Amino acid sequence: MQAASQPALAKMQDIITPEPIGFWPLAYGYYLVALLLIILIAALFIYVKRRGKQLAAKREALKLLAAVTPDDPQLALTVNSLLKRSAMSYLPREQVASLQGDDWYAWLSAQLPTMDPKLPSLLEKRYQSANLTHEEATQLLSGAKVWLQQALPLKADKEALCSH
Repeated sequence: MQAASQPALAKMQDIITPEPIGFWPLAYGYYLVALLLIILIAALFIYVKRRGKQLAAKREALKLLAAVTPDDPQLALTVNSLLKRSAMSYLPREQVASLQGDDWYAWLSAQLPTMDPKLPSLLEKRYQSANLTHEEATQLLSGAKVWLQQALPLKADKEALCSH
């Protein structure tokens, strides 16, 4: 069949397809997803930065504790002052600095209920003239290390802050 024999077919043109849909401009949903992703990344960055600052005192305390040797004649005094300084890094000075003796040991135990029960008696030996035995020294160091690892970072006790 020739085009001349079919005049209606001769007048027809080829089908013209539209241009493919481009990538731009993006739909509003993509802008929303991009904005949420940017906000999420910023929030994650801020969280990691704050958490790093919050744990800096804990890392420093553990580093200082690792530098202490069991044969240090002032071991109990050094460990006690390290525990107190670490606590004051997280809480107001007025809340921690004045604690002594049984109040201090009770406070340490309140921060970490699973604390080594011998830790207070070993810290109490800082006032004795006799040095700690090697076994006591290693137990004191391990008890202090566990307390620092598990009790820090401390949370501010709102009741104690209000009472001062």
